[in-house]
Amino acid sequence: AARRAARFFVENFPGRSIYAVKANPSPDLIELLWDSGITHYDVASIAEVRLVAGLLPRATLCFMHPVKAEEAIAEAYRVHGVRTFSLDTMEELDKIVRATSGPGGVATDLTLCVRVRVSSEHSKLPGELRELLVATRQVADALGICFHVGSQAMTPAAYSEAIARVRAAIVEAAVTVDVVDVGGGFPSSYPGMEPPPLEVFFDVIHRAFEDLPVSYSAELWCEP
Repeated sequence: AARRAARFFVENFPGRSIYAVKANPSPDLIELLWDSGITHYDVASIAEVRLVAGLLPRATLCFMHPVKAEEAIAEAYRVHGVRTFSLDTMEELDKIVRATSGPGGVATDLTLCVRVRVSSEHSKLPGELRELLVATRQVADALGICFHVGSQAMTPAAYSEAIARVRAAIVEAAVTVDVVDVGGGFPSSYPGMEPPPLEVFFDVIHRAFEDLPVSYSAELWCEP
């Protein structure tokens, strides 16, 4: 079943599929997903970084928890080769810059994904988000925007509405964006819950992404 699911995302999602390790950190499963074409892994803790780096030295690890200890960022970057980090505050950006800087100055190989809250009344004010995007753009080799619509999203509109918020943030901040990560939340079938086919979600996401004012080479990611 895991092999089928991995192949389905690899072959049908119109971008890169990044396995969210916290969903099931079984070493057997992680290796099976690699064999099925999953090359990128969303790691949420330094323990997950160590686990996947030990199992799959050629995998690309993305440290996507928005709050991390500075020592964890430093170990991930310096020991395990992690270059992708997420953040949602200026404090976290400062931590990442400090932890990855060296004698030559600020790191020049970071992909930094600013997490935008799309399903909360407590979303960042436009001014705060603009400031964070501009500041992150100045230190990131590649700037990303990521979000999560919540688990078991039953309608593709959850993604199109979230991407509309991403569009507004990009326009407001006037930054060049290289990665858009739509997170997870893809629904499964449960008794009494029959969501539309995943291909419908993928099509809605792809069309919304294509309409974004992003870099011509921008990548689309998801985190099933």
